[in-house]
Amino acid sequence: MVIVNFLKCLAYNFLTVFFANYLLMGIEVEHPSKLPHIGGDLLFPLVLGLLFSSIYPILKVIDQNINLARIGIVAGCLSFGSYAILKFAPLGVEVKTVEGYLLASIVVALGGFLTNFFEMKRANKFPKPPEMPRMS
Repeated sequence: MVIVNFLKCLAYNFLTVFFANYLLMGIEVEHPSKLPHIGGDLLFPLVLGLLFSSIYPILKVIDQNINLARIGIVAGCLSFGSYAILKFAPLGVEVKTVEGYLLASIVVALGGFLTNFFEMKRANKFPKPPEMPRMS
């Protein structure tokens, strides 16, 4: 069940990044991939989708006290950082304008935040089983 939820989050995050790159102004895909050739327009969203999908699980391993602010800060830093890297080293997707950078970063950060928020709500929906008393 955990793997299915992770893959679902990965798909949502991949689609968010992929469509943000194609639909938002100021972002240009240099070489749209033609299958079976896989270009940066598919590789960048896949890597970023993997990073966004693992925000909640990594925060859960590090600290049990997860709140919305932590998820939002991590999602924002990942999004703004990844599009900043694209500005200096285009990997098949190129940032043309500052407005494109800001808009794409905000949309992708919001998508990553929402998927992790819903994952957090789903994980907290089911109570943990009670611990068995220890026999001494």
